[in-house]
Amino acid sequence: MKGVTCIPLAFMLVVTIVVASATSSWAFSSSFINPAVAVPPHQAFPTHVHALHATRKPEDEQNDNESPTKKPWTFGVLTNGFPVPQQLLVPVVKFVTFQVWRLMMNELVTHDEQGRFVRTYAPRSSEGPSPLELTGRYRLYLGNPCPWCHRVKSAMALLELDEDISVTTLIDDAEKASKGGWILPDEAAGSDDIASELRTGDLAGVYNYCYRDSLEEGERYAGRCTAPCLVDVTRGTIVSNESNDILVLLNEYARRKRTAASAASDAAAAVANSAVDLRPVGMEDEIDTASEYWFNLLWNGAYKCGFATTQTAYDEAASDVLQGLKEMNDHLNNNAYLVGDSITEVDVKNFAWVTRHDFAYTVIFKSPGGRIAQYPHIASYVRRLVTEYPRLLDTVDMPDACGSYYRQLFMLNVGRIVPYIPSVREWVAGL
Repeated sequence: MKGVTCIPLAFMLVVTIVVASATSSWAFSSSFINPAVAVPPHQAFPTHVHALHATRKPEDEQNDNESPTKKPWTFGVLTNGFPVPQQLLVPVVKFVTFQVWRLMMNELVTHDEQGRFVRTYAPRSSEGPSPLELTGRYRLYLGNPCPWCHRVKSAMALLELDEDISVTTLIDDAEKASKGGWILPDEAAGSDDIASELRTGDLAGVYNYCYRDSLEEGERYAGRCTAPCLVDVTRGTIVSNESNDILVLLNEYARRKRTAASAASDAAAAVANSAVDLRPVGMEDEIDTASEYWFNLLWNGAYKCGFATTQTAYDEAASDVLQGLKEMNDHLNNNAYLVGDSITEVDVKNFAWVTRHDFAYTVIFKSPGGRIAQYPHIASYVRRLVTEYPRLLDTVDMPDACGSYYRQLFMLNVGRIVPYIPSVREWVAGL
């Protein structure tokens, strides 16, 4: 996230207090809140919620019709009056709140003049990254909440490269990171053979180290420090931080590893690494075209909904998502996969989107169309994927992944309340 000045932050705090006072009575006295919302059977609350209810003491119970004995402190604007008429106060508060929110959104991501979210990319070499060497000299930096990291982690699992390329699982904590939102876990044992900057601190430190030869002494990397990030730990350089490129590199690496095993008459190794080819030769253009299509409608469409700062921008993005859901459901009515007759990188990318759709994108991003269970052919496709490739179920922690959107995107969730989110296995069982 780009830096935000102290003045807007302080201003936002004041405005938030006033807004809470000026709007709380209206919200809770209107029909805006519907108390009769039932939880679908397959989304029943988890055990720890029932345990919490069971441990509540009688004195903790509060009759809904009774006035609470202890209430949060407020200015009492609507109950005690205010120096200016409410008809003037409410529009002013709404206007100021909107301006502060838009400032925060523009600090977070890039928009065009119409308020549309514009995804920015780091400069890429026209030649692309060089093929990976079969030497085990690489390390991937992946964060569980990130769908672009998830697609890479899924490819690693399907291609069975866990023993070939080490993975550092990043933690999303913008309060501890010196830049961006990713920090590294506690220093891993057995990693003394690589630079300390690549195993401690935060992802910004990894970028600073990898660009050390092009930076002046004391200078820090000026670009965005994003994940996934594939690093050559021997040279201390970044191979790629673009998920599409990394997927191609991993699949090509697995293919060469399979060929090498066959050449060495290692039949067992060749068979073990022959089950999946995410980018079959001759299908590259079809795969890339499909990836771009679903990216524009769904995978990035959800983000365009969530980060839109005008109604027009949101309506355009919402229309794309609705179109994408319908077309994907129709396509999967007659096809087992999104491209071809076997799993490809398009399905891997789609799995990262679909596991976040119900409990992150539809709620905090206002991505329309309802739950995946409402699309029978998409739901059947997801069940088939995880049945045929059960390792996919271990590639994502859904409560953490979806919950991160609520915890970190505070400008979209000022109250910081995280809803109930099932595990990926619970979610699939309910489809």
